[in-house]
Parts: sequence; structure tokens; C-alpha cells
Amino acid sequence: MGKRQEGSITVEHDLEGAVPYLVARAGSRMGNAFAKALKPYGLSLTEWRVCASLGQTPHQRLSELVVRACVDVSALSRIVDRLIAQGYVCREKSEEDARAVQLSLTVEGANLTREIVPLAKHYEAVAVNCFTKAEVKMLRNLLDRLYDNAEPLA
Repeated sequence: MGKRQEGSITVEHDLEGAVPYLVARAGSRMGNAFAKALKPYGLSLTEWRVCASLGQTPHQRLSELVVRACVDVSALSRIVDRLIAQGYVCREKSEEDARAVQLSLTVEGANLTREIVPLAKHYEAVAVNCFTKAEVKMLRNLLDRLYDNAEPLA
């Protein structure tokens, strides 16, 4: 049987310079900070994303919402069930397809979302205050392009 080699073994990969790592690291720091700010509202970060998305675009199907919430469909289904139980989201029949179900905010959910929006904008403003407006616009564009370009990897 071979001897196990002790000591350090190096692998040629610059993790700290890798784009996926850098994007995840920035997103994690910002997401974790905002998640703490959401605790007094009784919402998780993903629940907030659902409310914010439905606030911007009501009457979404679960399949549409899954992309915006950045979570898999089974987890999203449980999150939506919790938001419905809290009275923030409601299910409704689609006007276009009677078999389809759409999701929307309730009045209470819309009020809570409106209350949190300034906090969300503040956290974003703090995170990007080292950039010019043009750089922020470019960053958004680059991240959208990166997301779209990574589709074949999904």
C-alpha cells in the first residue's frame, strides 16, 4: 500500500482571482448583511426577493418567479407557502389559463415590501458608493451579460 504524503500540495488555480469566486464573495457579503437587516421584518433574503419581484411584476407563475428569486423550484414552493401563511402573498387563477396559478402580493405584503424598499436601496447605495453612476450602470450590464452567458453551464 502506498504511503500517504504529508505536507502542502499546491494546485495551479487562482481562486481569489476567479470571476465566479469574486461574484459569489461580493454577493455573499452584501446578501448576509441585508439578511440581518431583514430579521426585524420576519423575512429571509429569499422571501424578500419573492416579495420584491412580485411587487415589481404581479401575477407571476412559480416558473417565472424561480429565476428572479435565485432558488430551485421546490425551495421556492415552500417559501411561497410560508409567505401565503404570513398573509403576504396570495395564489390566484390565471385569466389566460384557468389551470394555471399566479402569485401576487396581498395588500399587507405590498405594504411590507414598500416599507423595506428604502432599506434595500440604502444597502445597495452603500455597496456601490465607490463607483461612479456610469460604473454602476456598466457593472449592472456586465453582470447581466455574465448571467446570460453562463446559461449553457446551468
